[in-house]
Amino acid sequence: MVRSEYGARQTTLAIADWKIQLRELLRSSKQKFAIIGIGHPLRGDDYVGSLILKLLIRNLKRIPQNVQLFDAENNVESTISKLAKTKPNNIIFIDACEMDIEPGGTRLIPASATEYPFFTTHGIPLKLLCERMLPESDCWILAIQPRRMEFSDNQSPEVHQVALMISEKLSKLLVEATN
Repeated sequence: MVRSEYGARQTTLAIADWKIQLRELLRSSKQKFAIIGIGHPLRGDDYVGSLILKLLIRNLKRIPQNVQLFDAENNVESTISKLAKTKPNNIIFIDACEMDIEPGGTRLIPASATEYPFFTTHGIPLKLLCERMLPESDCWILAIQPRRMEFSDNQSPEVHQVALMISEKLSKLLVEATN
């Protein structure tokens, strides 16, 4: 989980805004994309990014050639060496993010707009990973506001519903991008 100053500074945006941003990003060209789901399976809503990636992989009949999908769970660092070798133009991390908005609220934000938190559920903050290890890639975070992060293998209902909706929408956007 990361913390974003982006969500708190913005007025309340409709959930459709991230969909429009993401559609434009995926359609921008036939550039190489990587989508990485992040989340600890025993930290409640923190697991949302990993769950979305699992659902996305299950829902897609065919993964576009220019897209790489990684389910990093709570070890995002393990995917960085793979990303550094393939050098995708755009990297989209899907992660729980404290934005001081309603639980399940979703934003697509540049990784550079996040803060280095004192505590994170992954070892190295995404902003630092992007700056140091992936300087040639544009890094984004599809951020979902968690309700609870305590030790649990259950997600809050609103975050789980958003995870289902996002995985379905991403599936559709990736199919559109290949046509």
